[in-house]
Amino acid sequence: MGKEMKEPSEQDSIECHLQQIGMGTLICRAAKQTGEHSTNEVTPAVCFNCPAGKIYREVGCDAVLPKLSFFLTSAGPSPALQSLFCKIRKRETSLEYCRTCGLAVAETTRRIVTTARSLLEAKGFYSAYQDLEKARIGIRDGNFENAVTRSISCVESVMRTVHEELGLPLPDRKQAADLWKSTREALRIDSVDAEGRVGQLLNAMSGVIMHLGALRNALGDAHGKGKYPPAVSESIAELTLNTASTLATFVIRRYEQVKAEHERNPT
Repeated sequence: MGKEMKEPSEQDSIECHLQQIGMGTLICRAAKQTGEHSTNEVTPAVCFNCPAGKIYREVGCDAVLPKLSFFLTSAGPSPALQSLFCKIRKRETSLEYCRTCGLAVAETTRRIVTTARSLLEAKGFYSAYQDLEKARIGIRDGNFENAVTRSISCVESVMRTVHEELGLPLPDRKQAADLWKSTREALRIDSVDAEGRVGQLLNAMSGVIMHLGALRNALGDAHGKGKYPPAVSESIAELTLNTASTLATFVIRRYEQVKAEHERNPT
């Protein structure tokens, strides 16, 4: 990274998949500690200039792992970067190569999924969070069959959790379409628009969820793979992931609204 590091401004993003918050400081999970003069604590400048962080922010890929060490100096942690390793290609890489790589998830997808994951985690939908994370990793690693399966499982997990939180029994049949029908009634989704202006959209959502369940049976790996597994394109897997993220977000938002109404009027 070099000794002269550019300091980020308040508007500059220093986001990185390898960051975590320590006791009032930033911690790099990739830091290799090799003695009392090394550390895993970093500064905004380090994260801003780190090639792995730049790849994450510019390309949207979190498959790059750096081999890093940080040594304590009077000016703060001094980074020593030995290599960048791509988990997908299983070889060393660089920022320049990653900018031309076609394996990175689209920026729009990354933002949709990141928003949905944050919501799932914040609201305690942990099973759905795990499903969505596995779907995201499936897209990243080219395992598109599993991405389809896990995306649809995410929506089902959200609807199951809603039933549990509301103390309602699950429907006898627990397929995606049956869970949606029960969830639609439990959350009084049809009453969202009393004038019926979004009725067609809600009916279309029912069709989408039914077709997602059928898509999993046809293209997913939930029921195993035959001698010749179906070819699942990245575009279909990505569409399924984005659709599932949006549906999960809608159900949770409506659930939060219903819960708030009940707390205001418990009778």
